[in-house]
Amino acid sequence: MVFLIILLYFIIIVFLIIKNSIKISTALLPLLFFSILSNVALSQNYTQSLLLEANDGIGVSNFLSSIILPDDYWSQELFHSSYELTTNLSLVLLIVYILTIVVESIFLLKRKTNLASDSKSN
Repeated sequence: MVFLIILLYFIIIVFLIIKNSIKISTALLPLLFFSILSNVALSQNYTQSLLLEANDGIGVSNFLSSIILPDDYWSQELFHSSYELTTNLSLVLLIVYILTIVVESIFLLKRKTNLASDSKSN
């Protein structure tokens, strides 16, 4: 289910980027927010799985984790690996987001200087 939603999001965003109606950094921002939110949910789920005395066994502790994680074969290793994966994904998306902002601002600055030099030459 989550895969289909992300696929639909990518199709819409690629269409909007091709039509030049949205910047790439603006398209990355919702992905970054969802990745960070997933990271928080999975970290909370992992820490809850470490407290076996407080809970009655191991289980999924929030709604977002229940969407992301498979329904069977739950283990602390699965919860930990899912948490690590979303942490790495969030860091990669943050770096890509920062780089796209820098590149877009450089292109915007070059475009402004080119327009200014064109208007002075006319």
